Amino acid sequence: MPTINDVARKCGVSTRTVSRVLNDRPNVRPEVRQRVLAAADQLGYRPDPNARALKSGRKQVVGIVANSVSSDTTLHRIEVISKLFATSGYAVLMQFAESPEMEEAAIHSIAPRCDGLVIFSNLHSAHAPALLWLDSRHIPFVVVDPPVDITFPAVHIDRRSGYREGVRYLVQKGRRELLLVVESFRASERIAGFMEGLEREGLRFRSSRIIHSAKGFKGGADAAPQVLELIKQEHIDGILCHNDKIALGLLGALQKQGIAIPEQLSLIGFDDDGYDAYINPALTTIAQTGGDVGAFIYEQLKNAIEYGTAIESKTFGTGLVLRASA
Repeated sequence: MPTINDVARKCGVSTRTVSRVLNDRPNVRPEVRQRVLAAADQLGYRPDPNARALKSGRKQVVGIVANSVSSDTTLHRIEVISKLFATSGYAVLMQFAESPEMEEAAIHSIAPRCDGLVIFSNLHSAHAPALLWLDSRHIPFVVVDPPVDITFPAVHIDRRSGYREGVRYLVQKGRRELLLVVESFRASERIAGFMEGLEREGLRFRSSRIIHSAKGFKGGADAAPQVLELIKQEHIDGILCHNDKIALGLLGALQKQGIAIPEQLSLIGFDDDGYDAYINPALTTIAQTGGDVGAFIYEQLKNAIEYGTAIESKTFGTGLVLRASA
């Protein structure tokens, strides 16, 4: 197994310089930093987390509490965070929590073993006891996309703007009889954006134009009879969906009933899941914009752990990814 000495010899620098580069310390010339990183990669060198922990007093472990990996977007964020911390010599401890109660228990369970936490949260309270507990113990943490506004460091996704833009785009395409199909979780953000979009385009909102569905592909498919009835009665010609899975389930069910998409009906999802570009028609969707959420979380949490810097909160916008379905 290669050592730090092997990297230093390959680069012709001191082990101290190699250590500064691998620990992302300042005062290293860019060309030297690049040479060291390339050598470490070629040799397959990874810092020994046990040695680093002894020296720093840290555990060299980061915890991830995840509420769901049902979307490609969430999975990608977890993957990026895990890979970046692993490259920096941290082990990643992950625990799933499908309810607020499980999340509270998971936080209390893994936090004592970690230097910091990333929490993909189900918590429905701005003053959740588990977050107050973490804060009182000065354990750095970031809450990802919390369902409620919180005072703790968090990454937020502005869904409302995406649905406003979706309505605007459909109206520009000549669609004026619009429908929203949503699950119960986080429905309020989507409904608010949908209503704001209608108002800005001078269209009347009707509560009958919001259909509440179950989750996933089956939820979309099961909503199809109600959608078909509205297409016949109210001439619906544009639909925005809670996510891509609901959109795809609805798409297949509507096509089986002879509804031509996008000729007769425009359809928009949310998330930009990996399959969107490969279905027929390819799915127009609303996606997060503004950079990589996982990379931002890694940078903020790592700096908090290693340098004691305050973690910044950030809101990422959303926008349309245009494909054939709308």
